[in-house]
Amino acid sequence: MKDVEKLNIINNQDNWYVCSLIVQARPEKMEQVKKAILALPGTEIHAEKIEDGKLVVVMEASHQPELANKIDKVKDISGVIVVSLIYNYLDEQN
Repeated sequence: MKDVEKLNIINNQDNWYVCSLIVQARPEKMEQVKKAILALPGTEIHAEKIEDGKLVVVMEASHQPELANKIDKVKDISGVIVVSLIYNYLDEQN
């Protein structure tokens, strides 16, 4: 496969990448953490346990580096203690 073909596959906007995360945050910072997470495009919070500082987050993107970048952004949010990747899926449309 030629390098150009590889780039076309990597950058194919029809691909769909999705992952789920458990985000552990300081309970007193949960509202700020939730707001920052929801500001990321393609990101939803599906469950929360405020008193324990836990969130179940689902993210989607059209290519893997974009998804990895979003995960890194969550890790950098003030009040976040740890981010655990629970599930990762790729649906290639090639």
